[in-house]
Amino acid sequence: MQPDDAAAMEARPLRPARLWYWVAGTAAVAGVVWLAVDLFLGIGWSNELIEGFQRVPIPGQAEVSFAEPGGYVLYFEGAGASDTRTTIPAYNVSLTSVASGQEVSIRPYRSSQIYDHAGHSGRAVGTFRIEEPGRFLLRTEGAPQGGANVAVGPAFHNVAPAVAGAFILVLGGMVLTMVVAIRRRQARHPLAAPAAQPAATWGPGTVAAGWFADPDRRHELRYWDGQRWTEHVSDRGAPGVDPL
Repeated sequence: MQPDDAAAMEARPLRPARLWYWVAGTAAVAGVVWLAVDLFLGIGWSNELIEGFQRVPIPGQAEVSFAEPGGYVLYFEGAGASDTRTTIPAYNVSLTSVASGQEVSIRPYRSSQIYDHAGHSGRAVGTFRIEEPGRFLLRTEGAPQGGANVAVGPAFHNVAPAVAGAFILVLGGMVLTMVVAIRRRQARHPLAAPAAQPAATWGPGTVAAGWFADPDRRHELRYWDGQRWTEHVSDRGAPGVDPL
């Protein structure tokens, strides 16, 4: 590289620009803020949800009401219920429409949902769907469980999308930072190209084939096939085609 080439390189701004560091940092911060806000709002909403559950002791029965159709969850509440290693005592539960007398189908809860809030230790055990709002008779049968209840209410706020989105944003910000740093370093310290020979020495058979500094200075390297300059060029390791 000639002195004037070095001066020209120093005068050109490096690419990619430093602005991309700000983009990467903003993405990472946005991911963390998104997760924090979602968790904060989700915890507050979940606590309010638990306090509003409708409860029936085991054994016992009571009317419960649902103002909206849709899916709901049946929870078992008792000492240590939030510890998934604890076995829930055997009991039976049924939910019947007061208006029609039709029993609502309760299916096992397939995933894990636990809580321990304001003296209520619970675990999701079933799920059901209400087609029409109204009053229902919730009946439980079994040996007395020492203050155990069944509770019904909506499902908890799902934080999984926020966790996944935050992870993608933070990881994307980190990867973008690394890519920008590597590209800027490559732009700042390009591979030195072999010095071009004086123009008078370039002739058929005078120099063996190989990559040399582009005599037209449009690219870093151009391929000499031993007889003439070809259209094959290279810039920072990236090949290209540019006829003379």
